[in-house]
Parts: sequence; structure tokens; C-alpha cells
Amino acid sequence: MSSHGHHHKKRRKRGPIGEFFDRLTGRKSQKNYHRSQFPGINLPRDYDPVDWKDKSLSSKLPSRLDDIPAENGNKDFAGNIPEKKPPIEFERPRSSSSRQKKSIFAGFKMYSKKRELRREERMKEKLRRDHRRRSEQEFRKMNQGPGWIRKTFSLGTPMDEAEKEKHVPLFSQRSPIYRNLTITVNSTLVFITTYILTYLFYWLTCMLVASFYGLDSTLYYYDLKFNDHSPLWNRLNILIVTGIPPFFSLFLGMFLYKVVFNVKKFAGLQKLFILWSSFHLFNHFFGAFPAGIVTDEGFGYVAAWLYMNTAFKFLFSLLSLFVLALIGFYSAKHILETSDSHHRIKGDNRLSFILFQMAIPWLIGTIGLLLVRIPENFNYPYETLMIFSAIFLVFPAFFNDKVKPELNLLKAVKKRNFHFGYIAVTLLLLVFLRLMLGIGLHFLIEINISISPANI
Repeated sequence: MSSHGHHHKKRRKRGPIGEFFDRLTGRKSQKNYHRSQFPGINLPRDYDPVDWKDKSLSSKLPSRLDDIPAENGNKDFAGNIPEKKPPIEFERPRSSSSRQKKSIFAGFKMYSKKRELRREERMKEKLRRDHRRRSEQEFRKMNQGPGWIRKTFSLGTPMDEAEKEKHVPLFSQRSPIYRNLTITVNSTLVFITTYILTYLFYWLTCMLVASFYGLDSTLYYYDLKFNDHSPLWNRLNILIVTGIPPFFSLFLGMFLYKVVFNVKKFAGLQKLFILWSSFHLFNHFFGAFPAGIVTDEGFGYVAAWLYMNTAFKFLFSLLSLFVLALIGFYSAKHILETSDSHHRIKGDNRLSFILFQMAIPWLIGTIGLLLVRIPENFNYPYETLMIFSAIFLVFPAFFNDKVKPELNLLKAVKKRNFHFGYIAVTLLLLVFLRLMLGIGLHFLIEINISISPANI
């Protein structure tokens, strides 16, 4: 037999008698050998079953496992033992009692999110239906051709298809001139409206504060007039009456700029109205200080009655104008977010959008307000200078081209037209400013409190 237990030599076939004697003597040679997965046992060459049987009977078995010789006990059979795979463990399903109970606030928050998602889905579906309806209408208009009246009374030669594609009507939504014109006109209307509202807020606040000191005043379209010869004036109420309106304008402007402008439901002209309002309110604080220093009116009384040095007045005036320019520079993102189209604020279109949305409306609105204030523009230059100082809020936005605006196109109106609501409101405010305040608005609050015995 070979030295390996699994490989044997082929032997000559023996007869049944030979196999019988081989079985008796224990020398039976197996015809086939079964290859087991269990490691084989290497037997010596001089293996004799009889001798090994006698040795096994004469040898004593150990009474316990510790008596096994070291050479057999320390033998490493790890290489011959087949690998055993670890049993597969199945995860038990968690019981329902282990789930954490959600709080009422978490459930209400989840409900609010689902409700907001459903509202957005409804808005998207509505926009898709409107877009499909407009597309169908435009498709029908393009394919229906000219009517019989145009065909009958047409004096010109009909245009071919190429000329029709190039020819766009002036008052069409596809005309770039009409789009820029609507943007400029609407923004100009918003500029004038928000200025008049800010003008009324500033001076009515001043009149209200003055009335608590018994000081009567009259508001005109060009300025606010007090009774300068009243003995009720003193240093304290001068500082309060002329100082509170600019600070109120600053706080309201910050609230509109930081809080109201970022409300998601506002878009397009609504955001433009909020932005122009905050600009005018900022200007009635930072622009009012240098205008008051130059004219010795309004906010300038605060610096005068604080006995501020001329150098400090000049320094704070420059600082106020710098803050205005800084606000205008970082307002480029807010200006672009007033758009109703991504295409209008991409790449090189940004500068043209700021031009038609802010710069040209400021110029036209300023000219219009100066015409309304004729002939008192330079007799009372305090408000006139504040109108011009708004330029520090508009033009710095041209130099900030690294902003990334976030548009709310779900609320934006895609069809651009002249906003007749703003036209009506602007005309009403201009009539009120020029006619009603041309006469003068007198405002005085008198509070009389007397305490005496009931029988007297």
C-alpha cells in the first residue's frame, strides 16, 4: 500500500476462492475506494491487522483524557478538520410595544408638512392646467389663419412663414420691448406709491409724537411745519420729536427687509413692493442724517441739539451714505428675486434686469416726484435731497454679480401686463399728496385729565 491513504495501486482481479481466503486472513483488497470528506489516515507500510489487533488488546486504555500522551494530544489536526459554517441567525421581528410613541407636536408638524406638500401639488397641477390651456389657445390662434374680414380688406401682400416668425407685434408677450416696458412701468408705479406711503408714515409719526407735548403742526406735500415760536419747545422734546421718526423708519425697514420679504407666499410685484418700501424707510434714516446736516432740518436737529462737532457731523454723514451703499450692494439678491422668470436673471441678463427694474424706475420716479413738489422743491430741500440719496441704494447692485437668488415661481404671474391696480393707487395717492396736502393737514391731540371730589 502506498504512503497515502486515498491513492492505491490497481491490482489483478482475483477469483472467488482467493477473495474467500483473503477475507479469512484479513488481506482482502477492496475493488473501489470511497473518497470521504473526513481526513484520511496514513497507515505504515508494514501494516498487519493481526499484529495491530494483538497490540490493541495488550495495551491499556487511559482512564481519562488527561492521560493521553503529549505527542498525540498536542498534535495539530486543524488542517484536516473541514470548515464549519456558523449557524444562520434570524432577526426576530420587534414587537409593537417597542415602538416609540410620537408626541403631539411631532404629529402636528408632520401633518403641517403633508398639508404643505398637498398645497404645492395642487398649485403645480393648477399651473400645468393653465399652461396647457394657454398652449392650446396659442396653437389654435396660430393655425386658424386670418379671418375673412382681414382677407377681404387687406391691402398689403401676405408675408411668408419666415417673415411671420421674425415679425413679432409690439404689444405681444413675446416682444422684448413690451416685456421691458411693463417691468419699468410697474416698478415706477411701485416706487412712487411706496415713497408717498413712507413720506406719510415719517411725518405722521413726527406729528403724533409732537402732539403728546401739545405742539401743533401742519403737514404739507413738501414739508411739516411747526409753530416755532411756541414756549412749549425745549431741548428734550426737540430731540424726541425729530429723532423718533427716523428710528421708527429704520426698525420698520429692517422688519420688511429681513422678515416680510422672505415669506414664501410673496413673489413678483409683491416682493418688489416690500423691497422699495424698505429702501425708502432705510433712506429716511441713513439718508435723512446727511440731508438734515446740510439743510438744518428734520434729523439734523438731533445733531444740532446734541452739540455735535462739525467734523463728527461730516464723518457720520459719510458713514450713513456708505451704509446705504452697502445695503444696496448686498440687496442684489433681493432685487433679482423680484423677477418672475429664471431667464431674466441669468448671465448677462442680470444687468439689464436691474436696469429696467430699479435704475430707470428710480430716475423716472424721482423726476415725477420733483414735478409734483413744484414750486417748493428747493425752498424745502430736506425731502428733495432724500429723494436723490436713494441712488446709493440702487446703483451698487450693478457691481454684485456673485449672488444666487431663489425664485418662488409657483406664486409668480407669468403673463406680464401693466398692473392697473397700482396705476389707480398711484394716481389716488398723487392727488391726495398734491391737492389735499396742498391745503395742509393739521394734527393735534389734546388729553385733559382732571380729578376732583364728586360733590364739588
